[in-house]
Amino acid sequence: MKKKYIYSVSLFTLFFCCKKQSEEKSIINYQDFFSRITDISKLKKAERIMLNDSTYRIKGNIDSYQVTGYLTENNKKIDWWKIADSNSNKESVVIEYRLVDNKEFANQYKIFNNSKLDVYKSKYYTLTSKKGKVLYSFYVPKNVDITRTEGTFLYSVYDIKKNKELINSKCECMNSDNQFRCTFSIPNENDIVISGVFWELSQIKDGKMGGSEIYVRDTIKIQ
Repeated sequence: MKKKYIYSVSLFTLFFCCKKQSEEKSIINYQDFFSRITDISKLKKAERIMLNDSTYRIKGNIDSYQVTGYLTENNKKIDWWKIADSNSNKESVVIEYRLVDNKEFANQYKIFNNSKLDVYKSKYYTLTSKKGKVLYSFYVPKNVDITRTEGTFLYSVYDIKKNKELINSKCECMNSDNQFRCTFSIPNENDIVISGVFWELSQIKDGKMGGSEIYVRDTIKIQ
């Protein structure tokens, strides 16, 4: 898999765990930051519960936050992790981990401010489907230094019952205020799986290129 440069973001604006005495904004890679905040070896009062032969749920505290998430039998982070204030139990951030090339990858994340989703600091996607069409909306963090940006969704549509790939294509997304929208047709059948990856490519003021990706896998069931 090609390595992609992922924008660094401000620790202060991304997540509210910096100490009050520090007035400087620490700039870090969000993958590194999420790896630290969900480091299971650093959790205090950690509880680990076996859900099945290959999945565990883990819960513990780090600083003033409570961390809840899921692990494989090999201690790889998967599924959605929740970071909440230990006192109020309000969500500060939720992170979706996926294994990409057998490595942990923070695929989506949602940042909350007073329990309200901050769309401009989050990276995630939504899906709606109706009458043989699907609409994907991909959200990426907004950056005032970006001068140009575009998004492409490379996807395939697979029929589970027929054990057959039906579509392999790409969609050039329409961008509006860092929301990238992609609409395409699918067979009007049950148990259709859509999988792929959304790529965002941007140019910032100094001429450097950056980007990010979101991996997708959804099963569509016709109502």
